[in-house]
Parts: sequence; C-alpha cells; structure tokens
Amino acid sequence: MVWNRLFSSLLVVSLIAAPALAQESGSQQKSNSSSEKSKQAAGDYYVVEALNEGVPESSQPVDLSTPLATVENFIFACRDQDYEHAAQSLNFELIPETQRNQAGELARKFYYALNQRLWIDIEDLPDRPDGQMTNRIGNDSPMAGKPRRSIRLGAIDIDDWKQVRVRIQRVKVAGQEPVWLFSPQTVEKISMLYEEFGPSWIEGFIPSWAKTRLAGKVPVWEWVALLLFIMLGAAIGYLTQHATSYIILHRQKKERMWFERLIEAVRLPLSFASAAFAIYALKESFLSLTAPVNTVLNPIMLLTVVGSIAWLILRGLEVATSFTMDRYVNTFDDDVEGAQKGLLTKISVARRLVTMIAAFAVLGVLLVQLNVFDAVGYGLLASAGVSTVILGIAAQPILGNLFAGLQIALTQPVRIGDSVLFEGNWGHVEDIKFTYLTIRTWDKRRLIVPLQYLVSQPVENWTKISPDLTRPIKVYVDYTTDVQKIREKFEDMATQHELWDEQSEPTVQVTGCSEEAMEIRALCHAKNPGDAWDLHCEMREKLIAYVQELESGEYLPRERIRMTNRSTQQNGSVL
Repeated sequence: MVWNRLFSSLLVVSLIAAPALAQESGSQQKSNSSSEKSKQAAGDYYVVEALNEGVPESSQPVDLSTPLATVENFIFACRDQDYEHAAQSLNFELIPETQRNQAGELARKFYYALNQRLWIDIEDLPDRPDGQMTNRIGNDSPMAGKPRRSIRLGAIDIDDWKQVRVRIQRVKVAGQEPVWLFSPQTVEKISMLYEEFGPSWIEGFIPSWAKTRLAGKVPVWEWVALLLFIMLGAAIGYLTQHATSYIILHRQKKERMWFERLIEAVRLPLSFASAAFAIYALKESFLSLTAPVNTVLNPIMLLTVVGSIAWLILRGLEVATSFTMDRYVNTFDDDVEGAQKGLLTKISVARRLVTMIAAFAVLGVLLVQLNVFDAVGYGLLASAGVSTVILGIAAQPILGNLFAGLQIALTQPVRIGDSVLFEGNWGHVEDIKFTYLTIRTWDKRRLIVPLQYLVSQPVENWTKISPDLTRPIKVYVDYTTDVQKIREKFEDMATQHELWDEQSEPTVQVTGCSEEAMEIRALCHAKNPGDAWDLHCEMREKLIAYVQELESGEYLPRERIRMTNRSTQQNGSVL
C-alpha cells in the first residue's frame, strides 16, 4: 500500500515536472538557436554547408583564424613554392569540383597576379578572429572597433570598365570554427587576372640566371630591360622632335617663321611626351614588374605623359596667341581699332583660363588614376566643412581677382593696349594676368594693379570708344588783350601742325577771370593721346611766346596799384 502511494506520488510529480523540463529544454535550444542566428546576423561570419570539397589537403597545419594569419599563410607558402598549402587560404566555392584538383596551380597564378598588381600591406591587417581593427588614436576609420566578416584588401583594374576586388571573408561550417579565406568571387577571377597580367611571351627566352630577383623582388632581366627601354624612349623622343621639325619646315613654303616658332616652343614637351609614351608602351608590352615597383613607377610615368601633353598644348596655344598679337595687333599703338584690342584682351584672358583649366585637369587625372580619393575619402568627408571654410577665407583674394579677370574679359572696361589714367598715372595697359594688370607708364615704369581693386576704382580710359583726344591749353593775359588776335594766331598754328587731326577745328575761349587777368582756354585735337600730349605741349609753348611778343609783352598779366597824394586828395584831385 505504501509502495503504491509512493509510486503514485512520483508519477504525479513526473507528470507535473515533465512540461516544465520540456519547456526549459525548448527554451535553451531556442536560446542557442537565437544566439546562433543573432551571431550570424550580427555579421561575424558567413555560414556555408561545406568548404573546399575536392581540394587537396596540405600535409602541414594551416592557421586561418585571423585575416593576418590567412594572408601570411598564402604569401609565405607561395614564396616557398608550396602552392597546395597556399591554396588552403582560398575559397573554391564557385570553382567546379572537377577543377579543384588544380587548386595549387590557381594559387600560383593568383600569387603572380597579386605580386604584379596589388601591394598588400599586411601590417594594416587585423590579427583578431573577429576582424576588428585596433581603435588607436588617430584612426578615423568608421570600421574601427567593429567585428567584420569581409575585408577589402584592394582592387585590380583590368581596364577602364572591369575591376576585380580582392577580399577575404570569414566563413563557418557547422560544427567547425570560423576561418578566414579569400572570397569565392575573387578566386573565380584568378584565370582572368593571370591571362591579363601573367608573364610576357619574352620570358620564355630568358635564361634562368637572369630571372634572379633583386631589389623590389624584380628579376635582373627586367631591370636591364627597363633601363634599355628608358634609353630607347629618350632616343625616340629626340628623333621625333627632329623628324617633326624637318617635315613641317620643309613642307611649308609660306609662313615658315610661324612654324619655326611653334616647333621651337613645343620641342621640349614633344620630346618628353613621346619618350614617356614609348617607355610606358614598351613596359606594358614586355615587362611584368612587381606591385611595389609599379606603385612608384606608374605614377611617375603617368605624370610625365599627362603633364607633357598638357605642356605641349599650352605651349602651342601660347605661340598661336603670341603670333596673333604680334601680327594683327600692335599693342601700344593708339590708332589700333577697339575691336582688335578687345580681341587681344579676350585672347590673353582665355589663354590664362585654359592654362588654369589644364592644370586642374592634369591634377584631377592624376588623383583619379592614383585612387587618392579612395585613400582619403573618409577623412576628406569628415573635414569637408572646416576645410571649405578655411580654404574659402584663405583663397578669397585670389578668387576675387580671378572673377575680376573674367569680368574685365567680358565687359572690357580696359583692354590691352588702351591708354588709361589711373590714380594720376598715365600709360598703356601692357598685360592682363591671372590676378593683376600691368600699366606701362609714360616714363617706362610698371604699375601693378590687382584686378579686384581695378574694377572697384574709377579709371579714365582715353581709347575706350576712339583714340582721338582733345587737350586744353590755358594761358592768362591782361584784360586789355585782343582775344580775336590770339584766336586767329592759335587757329593758324594748330591747323598748320602735322599732329592736328584735321577733323575738329581749333577753339579759343575765355573761360575765367580773376582780379589781375582773364583765363583763355585753347583746345587742340589729335588722333591719339600720345599725339595730343605732344601737340598740347608745343601749342602752349608757341602761344605763350606769341603773347610775350605781342606789343612787346603789353598784354601779359599785370597787377595794378592805385597811388594817391594826401594833400591833393584834400583838394579833390587824384593822380
């Protein structure tokens, strides 16, 4: 009876506890599943069903626990020519299983392509299983301190439209620890990379001793070939320079001086451009230099080619504009038509704008080709606001002068060759630069005026509409002078002078008076400001001489004094 009651009690307790245990077990499994899913969703690794089935295994242990360990395992194994061991660092998921037995050969090809086109700095790779970057002071990367399951090591450009991104990923097979491998997408492109950047056909004829690697891990024969290509490129540049000069100068029967000036101007940039292009073409066709050497050599050659072409274009433009100015426009001749001066000003400003645009274009091409924006992108975005404010304040005077130059080119308040009077200085506008204007004064001085200051100040342009100019001559004579005699004499002297413009009649007028004399103004007219000044000075000299000779100087200004005697003043008489 007791045993029956005890058994019944245990049965009841079991029935009551079973659902609770089942719920607890289910909750634990659900918690583990949720933890697994949350861990996968958090970005710690990619879950795969199988990994590298059919790939020959390595006889040595492989450490793939961290990004640094995976890359080091691949590089060091390839250096030891143990390519099957290096293949353990690759994910062959997208490679057909029938081709996975060639995993070692794919690893060799991949190492060759990486060695030629991508410089991997292993010091920057994290040595943590979760792939976190060390959050050091000054590290502004947005991924610092965050676990990762994919890391971009770099990119290899095949052409302008194709690019292979080299990545490593953290993957996990059920029941195994996560490992880091080169991504399947990268491994899939190995054959294409090797076909594009593999050994050149000439390497098959190179003896083994010449393939010994020296500085930069580059074979001896490639260093020798590079030196020969540089010498050959220099020779090509020299021959191109002289051949072009010979062909052009002997085919042109007329205007030979123009072509001589052009060839003389572009001689040096043409030589540099042809030499750099020849060296670059030969290097790309016959040599497969390593990534460290290409990293240094390619920017230098790119800078030389692009810079030489821009230099060539600018020198040609400078010769063309200079020839146009010399032939069609006499810069300091006041008789030149205003349309020609306007054209000269536009050409001068346009030439400098083209120079500035070309400089920015060359800089932009270099920055894009060298992927500078990718390297400094985060820092540039982070400091864009502050940098814009600082650069805007610092460049305000320069930008103001540049926009003032555009305003002068469009509205043309002054033009090159114009005769101007600016703040008491008379001269001709000699040149308009990027940020300032040069005035050559009558006494051969050079007045440098910032463009922004020029457009904000009044300036007298004596040749804006037409070059003819009227200059006043002022003389002071006595009240008893016969003005008509002076008028007739001045008209006779002015009309007989060679500098008179023969269009405007000389004029003599009484324009003022004082207690002692009256003011006579004579107007003389000339074809341009220079002639007007000379005529003005000469007419004034002759007019003064005439007044002196007239009645023996009787009509020169005089001061009259009235004298009286005191005794006679009392009698009402005045002397």
